[in-house]
Amino acid sequence: MLIEETKKTRSMRPIALLVCFVCLIGLSASVTYLIAHVKYQRQLDNKNQEVETIQKNNKDLADQNIELRNSLQKLEDEYSKLNAQLSEIQAPKPDQQTSEQKNTSFEETVVLKPTWVSSGETTPAFDGNLRIVLNKASDKDECQKDSAAVTYLISDSDKKKLCLRTGKPENFTYQGKNYLFNLSGIAAQASVYRYCISISLEQ
Repeated sequence: MLIEETKKTRSMRPIALLVCFVCLIGLSASVTYLIAHVKYQRQLDNKNQEVETIQKNNKDLADQNIELRNSLQKLEDEYSKLNAQLSEIQAPKPDQQTSEQKNTSFEETVVLKPTWVSSGETTPAFDGNLRIVLNKASDKDECQKDSAAVTYLISDSDKKKLCLRTGKPENFTYQGKNYLFNLSGIAAQASVYRYCISISLEQ
């Protein structure tokens, strides 16, 4: 009986060893799979995190791009408005054009701008080619009764006399052109008289 049990025990050993070996292989495979799964899952999580980060960055960039476009549009609108305002400022208005034309026309026709001169003083005109001398009008000058002054226009070849009344220009001819001699004001201090005179081209 003892011999049979010993034989039976010896015959069971290889089976037990085989079962243990199979279990060991299965356990090793499970551990290997678990390690590989954990490593793969970690890599997958990292990749997912990277994808989420990239998507978030892309969204931020898209939002910034929209803001930049809006800012650029605002700048373009403001620039257009500034150009329109600048054009409006630079464009002369009708009244301004008329005034400028009048001023230009006046400057072109004025020979002697309004100038104060003293009685008996010699005043040059036409680049000094004509000399003007004013005196208080008197009976011997044979001028109108309301004449305030008499002036002599003296050039190298001629001498003319004009009887002047305030605010009433007198015309004269010089070098083939007609001019107006205007007495616009008189100032007197003691026995000294001063006259405001001007010369312009007759239109």
